[in-house]
Amino acid sequence: MSGDLRLRLGCPCGGRLEWTQAPGEPGPGRVACGGCGEERTLEPGRRDEEGGLWACQVCGHPELYSRKDFPAALGLGIVGVAAVAAPSTAYLSLVGATLVDGLLYLFMPEVVACYVCGVEHRGAAKEPRHPRFDREIAERLKYGRRAVMGRPMREGGTANAPDPEH
Repeated sequence: MSGDLRLRLGCPCGGRLEWTQAPGEPGPGRVACGGCGEERTLEPGRRDEEGGLWACQVCGHPELYSRKDFPAALGLGIVGVAAVAAPSTAYLSLVGATLVDGLLYLFMPEVVACYVCGVEHRGAAKEPRHPRFDREIAERLKYGRRAVMGRPMREGGTANAPDPEH
């Protein structure tokens, strides 16, 4: 059984809405932003008994994607420091930065994000597994019939779907 599911969603005011959901418990129903006080309604009960995530906890949409919970600023900082030090290290600092960045990436946990509302779900069980970001799904959801590419939604959403081929 997985532990608590931690959710994070950005607010238009720049603040964040964050909350925790224990396994087997429904979500809080409504959550207020710490910055502006705006409340969001949540869709409860999109988890199974083992803590698996089958749909978004905020909007209820079944298409989710996995990515590493790796802060982009950290990666850019590592590369930036290595680039500045490169001339004085015979460019070996860039090799070191690549190794450090790669090792950090390997050990970072996964986060499951929603294509529709962008909420980040941390701490969900490993099953069902959600594939990495798929541009075709994002295009279909963003542009609908005007999308240049995009396949119809898979029965059951992205749970246990294969990774995109591109």
